[in-house]
Amino acid sequence: MENEQKNKSKIQLIIIILLGLLVVFFIIDKIQQKNRTEEIIVQLEESNTEKQDISNEMKELLVQYDDLRTNNDTLNAKLSSEQVRIKELIDQLKYVKSSNSTKIKEYKKELGTLRKIMRSYIVQIDSLYTKNTELIKENAQVKNEYRIVMSENQELSTERDSLEGTVQKASALKTMNLSASGINKRGKNTNRISKLEKIKVCFTVDENVIASKGEKWVYLRIAKPDKYVLFETESDLFTFEGKEIAFSAKRMLNYNGEEEDMCIYWQKSEMLMPGLYYVDIFTNGNLIGTTAFTLN
Repeated sequence: MENEQKNKSKIQLIIIILLGLLVVFFIIDKIQQKNRTEEIIVQLEESNTEKQDISNEMKELLVQYDDLRTNNDTLNAKLSSEQVRIKELIDQLKYVKSSNSTKIKEYKKELGTLRKIMRSYIVQIDSLYTKNTELIKENAQVKNEYRIVMSENQELSTERDSLEGTVQKASALKTMNLSASGINKRGKNTNRISKLEKIKVCFTVDENVIASKGEKWVYLRIAKPDKYVLFETESDLFTFEGKEIAFSAKRMLNYNGEEEDMCIYWQKSEMLMPGLYYVDIFTNGNLIGTTAFTLN
């Protein structure tokens, strides 16, 4: 009996120990489950926070892309394309569960790629801005140089025109010893209209080494006291200061740069009046001598 009692006590003790161990294991398991649950909650909260951060950063990128707009249409088209892509990613991210850490990581990686792309655009824009600034400076410099050149050309043109005017004046022929008178049938000088057959005008063309050489017409123009010009036909015209004017007589001069004596005659072909007659000599479009004489 005593042995049986001892055996029962041992069995009871073993059962108590086992129950105690079970209780301990149960408590430990509960604690571990609680810890795992808390870890999952923390992970979910972190994932949800990370998801929201990614979405916020993508929205910030959209705004930053707007700030990158330039006057370059090609670059603006690329920026718009990237903005469309970002908007699509933001919309897709809304439907990703916070517990899907793999997808969250993919979107985080995509966000990093978007940042790199933006930095590359910033580099391009900075480069374009630098080049544009340089071009503006070069353009301003070119315009300034152009103005300088145009100013110099204008000065040279003015100097050339002045020089040409000086040369033209210097190359114009001049007359000396210019005289005019009437002559009768015997070739003698007369101032009586009734005896006059011709009007004789004589002069010396002065020496001029820079004047053009060769043949040139010398025109005689005689005006009566009433300023009416004596001429033979209506076709007796020459050009002076852009206008066609009448001449009384003309003669060809073969000029070689040296002094040349010559006379030009007007044959009386109309009635003359007493008074002061005016004589002008022209050649090469220039008035080269003038005088006057009186007929009675």
